[in-house]
Amino acid sequence: MIGLYRKYLEPEYGEAAPDAVIDPSQEFDLEHPTEFRIRQNFETIAGLTALWKNCSCFKRIMTVRTVNTFIQKPAHTIPVRVYLPAGEGPHKVMVFYHGGGWMMNSLDVYDFIPRYFASYGGLLVIAPEYRLAPEHRFPKGLEDCYDALVWTHKNLAAYGGDVSSVSLCGDSAGGNLAAAVSLMARDRGGPAVHKQFLFFPATVIAPGYRTRSELRYGGGDYFLRMDSSQGSLVPAYLENPDDAKHPYVSPLLAEDLHGLPPAMFLSAECDPLLDQGLMYAAKLEDQGNEVEYRIYKGMVHAFLNRPQQKTFEAMEDVIAAMPPLKKNKEV
Repeated sequence: MIGLYRKYLEPEYGEAAPDAVIDPSQEFDLEHPTEFRIRQNFETIAGLTALWKNCSCFKRIMTVRTVNTFIQKPAHTIPVRVYLPAGEGPHKVMVFYHGGGWMMNSLDVYDFIPRYFASYGGLLVIAPEYRLAPEHRFPKGLEDCYDALVWTHKNLAAYGGDVSSVSLCGDSAGGNLAAAVSLMARDRGGPAVHKQFLFFPATVIAPGYRTRSELRYGGGDYFLRMDSSQGSLVPAYLENPDDAKHPYVSPLLAEDLHGLPPAMFLSAECDPLLDQGLMYAAKLEDQGNEVEYRIYKGMVHAFLNRPQQKTFEAMEDVIAAMPPLKKNKEV
């Protein structure tokens, strides 16, 4: 069981907004993961496309040019999609990690989010298709995410990106990966990360007790079903159960959080993971890091990928908070 940590602030734990999009909670098919993903991705993309087509931004974001490439590793390749903003640059740079419990979703499921950041924020967005559990357990997918950061630094100039503004962004499991890659970059001496944007991140995978937000929202009526009293939230992510305590799996448990990039948290109010984000934000601040916290009232977990008013508010908050360009200055 983890210790009790202070929270960055005390939320209201209110009710979901009338316009909140609440999908049914999902159960992953561990016996047939590939077949499950194919079916689930097809259905999810169809449903999300129908929602996004009703948005006034749809035609504009679909004009964003993309480049599909890959990172060649000795034993595998990592597909990467580059979203190109208009103009020659220099452009601020975002490496985006999609969510999905370390087991689900894809670049295509999340395609609309990087498109929006590229079109409305003028950001050069790099999105890796990292390996998923249970076929590829920790740390394989995480290493893919770190490799995507390394690749970004080596290749961003070719796409008009500026090395002084590289930020990480992810939601849910993707937020966990962004936080973990920030730790890895510090521990490995780079590459530089100038800011981390964490949408409703998972910050501890085996809390051992149920937080107030989990008790309030974890029953399945608010999309995400959670019961931390039963052990690891996603046991299929780990080869070794003891890895649940590893700081790259559970950043909240890291003893040393000094020297990390500024963090902006963007949390849904009606989310079992709300308190995890609040505790990690407080611990980051207590160790001298710059922290900013936003709670989007009435929203549920995964609201980023469901176009609602507060979805766009959150994306605009990220765009406004991107670190400034410092071209030709030492970083």
